[in-house]
Amino acid sequence: MNYSLIPDFIAISGLVLVFGSLLRHSRQTRLRSWLIGWILILVHIVAEIVNSALHEGKAADAALTVSLAMLLLTAITFIWAGNDRQTARLRNLYLMLLASVPEVALFGCLVYDVQSTGTYLVLTALGVMATLCVFRERQQEAQGFQRLARVLGVAVVYGVQAMLVLRASFDLIPVWILFSYYIGVAFFFWRRAPRFTAGVVFTTISFVAWAAVFPMAYLLETYLPTVHLDNEVWNLPKFLVATGMIFTLLEEKMGQAEYASLHDSLTDLPNRRMFVRELEAALAEARGSARKVALLILDLDGFKAVNDCYGHAVGDALLQSVAQRLQSHMRGSDILARMGGDEFAAILTNMPHRAAVERIAHELATALESEVECQGFRLSTSASVGMALSPEDGDDELQLYANADRSMYQHKLLSRTRSAAAGPSPGQPHEVVSLP
Repeated sequence: MNYSLIPDFIAISGLVLVFGSLLRHSRQTRLRSWLIGWILILVHIVAEIVNSALHEGKAADAALTVSLAMLLLTAITFIWAGNDRQTARLRNLYLMLLASVPEVALFGCLVYDVQSTGTYLVLTALGVMATLCVFRERQQEAQGFQRLARVLGVAVVYGVQAMLVLRASFDLIPVWILFSYYIGVAFFFWRRAPRFTAGVVFTTISFVAWAAVFPMAYLLETYLPTVHLDNEVWNLPKFLVATGMIFTLLEEKMGQAEYASLHDSLTDLPNRRMFVRELEAALAEARGSARKVALLILDLDGFKAVNDCYGHAVGDALLQSVAQRLQSHMRGSDILARMGGDEFAAILTNMPHRAAVERIAHELATALESEVECQGFRLSTSASVGMALSPEDGDDELQLYANADRSMYQHKLLSRTRSAAAGPSPGQPHEVVSLP
């Protein structure tokens, strides 16, 4: 019995517990797939221990077959983990595992020393068809170039496998299969990463190192049989991959926390904190140049009546609608933020003159006057808009914001005075009208 595998079993068991604990706090499809993969590696180690404890025979061959199959299924599971974390369907994972049946059968034939070139060619052909069927199932997600790249990848992998079969290089077949699959894991992990961070780079390199273990072990055993490396050396890439996975999750959690601290949870717009940061940056960039920065503050009229009459759920839906309508009128370089409550603000960069700012302010106010349906009610609203232009109305964020805020309240006061003089009218934009 190979007792040196016991520490590996304990270490991988710890990883399974860690990923299981992480999964309880996050229901990501990717994290679930990673957990399944490490469980399969645990089975692989158990099969290795059983194989080392048995004398040569059918039982030992069965354990070796299971060991190889678990390595293959782990790679497939990790490839699957590259899918979108929220929308990936479990059915596709089952299809991928089913497509691996020819390779698993081929491993069994190799372990049991089946000397039949025809059998291996048939299994290779079945592997090609099964893999292409899986890609066809997901072809709607891929662009034309991606489809072509997948077909070429399948052609290269199974072309080399067929060549090894024809040359009767049976010892190299499992090495090639495992190497190509783990290179595929590295490729899909890199390609599906939302951002290229240090964790993503580290994990990708670790997957490549894991893939390199299979040909390196074969070359050492074949050409340098006197050189012996401990299991810890061969298993190091596995633990580097696990470290990289956890590092990647930590990076994502930190990124999500930072994003949440800078964005409004209801509208997903930048919040006051991010708005101040962006305004400071815009003003600093505009200083010493002919470019002007404008600040708009928009405060909804009569919004409190919406919450009082229809509840906060309707009010929240109205705020989301307002945010979407305002955002649709923003230029790519502009920044719209929710400052809190029913107040929004916009940073307009590279403005030529005040008249251009007034035109945009008018467009935004007009965009809010159209009715919108919110949870069964048709609501219409209006907004009081204040504006300030740098450097005429202030050269720093505090002064510019104070002048824009003062302008907004003057606009609101003027609107109330006009409404009081005209009397209530059902056509006023601020009136809330419910569906019959």
